[in-house]
Amino acid sequence: MKRRLGRAPEVELLESPSGVFRADERTSAATAIVRTLYTAGIDTFFGLPGGPIIPFFDAILSDPRVMLVEPRQESCGVFEAMGFHRATGRVPAIVVTAGPGATNVLTGVVAAHLERVPMIVFCGDVPWAATGMKLAQHTGGDGIGVERIFAGVARAVVRIARGESASGQVQRAIDAATDPENPGPAFVVLSVDNAGAPVVAPFLHAPPRAVEPRAPSLPVLATVSRHLARAERPLLIIGAGCRGHERALLRMVEATQVPFVTTPMAKGLLPETHPLSLRACGLGASWWARRYMRAGCDATVALATDLDDSTLAGTPPLAAGGFLAHVDLDPSVFGRNHPTAMGVVADVGAFASSLAAFGGTPSRRGPLLAAEAHAASPFDVPEFATDDAQVIAPHRVIADLERASRPDDVFVTDIGEHMLFALHYLTADRPDRFVVHLGLGSMGSGIGSAIGLALGDRARRTICVCGDGGMQMAGMELLVARKHGLRVVLAVFNDARYNMVFHGYRHTFGREAAWDTPRVDFAAWASAIGVASATIERPGQITAELLDRLTADGPAVLDIRQDANVRIRGDGRIEAIAQMSMMHARQP
Repeated sequence: MKRRLGRAPEVELLESPSGVFRADERTSAATAIVRTLYTAGIDTFFGLPGGPIIPFFDAILSDPRVMLVEPRQESCGVFEAMGFHRATGRVPAIVVTAGPGATNVLTGVVAAHLERVPMIVFCGDVPWAATGMKLAQHTGGDGIGVERIFAGVARAVVRIARGESASGQVQRAIDAATDPENPGPAFVVLSVDNAGAPVVAPFLHAPPRAVEPRAPSLPVLATVSRHLARAERPLLIIGAGCRGHERALLRMVEATQVPFVTTPMAKGLLPETHPLSLRACGLGASWWARRYMRAGCDATVALATDLDDSTLAGTPPLAAGGFLAHVDLDPSVFGRNHPTAMGVVADVGAFASSLAAFGGTPSRRGPLLAAEAHAASPFDVPEFATDDAQVIAPHRVIADLERASRPDDVFVTDIGEHMLFALHYLTADRPDRFVVHLGLGSMGSGIGSAIGLALGDRARRTICVCGDGGMQMAGMELLVARKHGLRVVLAVFNDARYNMVFHGYRHTFGREAAWDTPRVDFAAWASAIGVASATIERPGQITAELLDRLTADGPAVLDIRQDANVRIRGDGRIEAIAQMSMMHARQP
């Protein structure tokens, strides 16, 4: 719609999603970029300031419609953005300065790349016009070469060439990051001189791209349906890439009557209380999944998963000579880790809906096999919720946390030994109940993600199961939660050592190394930064009343002194290490 306002001179104005836009308005390139992002629905920025990126921060702070979140470290900011995206579905932006800002953010960007999380990462640079001079923190080809560093983990790498072209180049990055078939981070380099350059920015009209979901053919559906119906031990493996297609998946399960497992990152996508659920496979796998899969599945359908070592450790997907149909939009995963009989390049939602509607014969054995599996406990310690050992056992910690939680609380786990207990013992009965970031498996990812989840959905409380090692790396991100009044609980397994490394080293080499650190009093530390806290040493000390009181006004820390020597039998981590060792031994 066009309209004219004022007189002498007349100025044409355009109505845009972000308000009235003056076609002849002169502004900075950074301001034009922020407007372009806002028009595309990107209004939340996670970033740490620095000289080479400061004009961009000024543009963010000058726009009351957008929000700036300041993490304590750049990659932690990416983890927070990943949690924010999980909670809201919205695309976040990351803003870092040149030099160490660019190198610090790399770990988070790799994690987002592996988990296919769309985001725009802006990196500052010294004046581009000075190329050839020796300037500190130069990120270009004559400096640290960030374009080369990020080329393999970004959907697009864009350097803003001129202030006047900034909006269009950023739109290109947005399109790449939000590609429906391959979302992920896009990386934009913005030098300080181009960011501050006065420009007359064009008005951009860029409707979202629509991609028709790829659906399987009828012969493919007939083949898959026939194998599942005739199988002695059929199985569905639900991967993390199935997120967003839960209803279609449930219809598929009900139509085929085939038992299913979820990968660790897909835990809870379908209810673990479902009669056909075998709970999670791979790291921290349930004993339902272990017994069923070790007996040998003769027909398996895997959906949107790489079938890698952490996904399947200790839970083989297929018996020798069995039929594996692998469904994914990325055909490079087919046959990479397990022999694939049929690779189906398709949208998993379209595949699940099509298979449910196909009308094939449901499995007659599936419900009987699931009921047989359910006759025994899925847990390593069946009575874990009532274990009254004087020093609280880690499985009792999980039970007490789950009992004390509200139905709408979100559980997040960081990376470490505690993660195995959370994967194994927590029960997730809805898609948004449980989060773990195993794409890269970076310590600190769960802490950052918990904060982002709470920021994205303030109505819900987030409980992060983490370790003292992760807290030493990323614990100061709690200041972000405190600043924004977020109800985040950091439940710290405090054993003063890298416990997963300790047990893995002892198993691999037959001897012990301490892998320890001085014990930190995290309750006292939390109090020192103005955060509520409690020390937990005994079963039953974690209660609903305690969590409600501690999180009444913001975040809280539980300093949990659990028994570090209690482990899960066959937690999957040892099998994963053994698998990697055998693969290495087979190399020429």
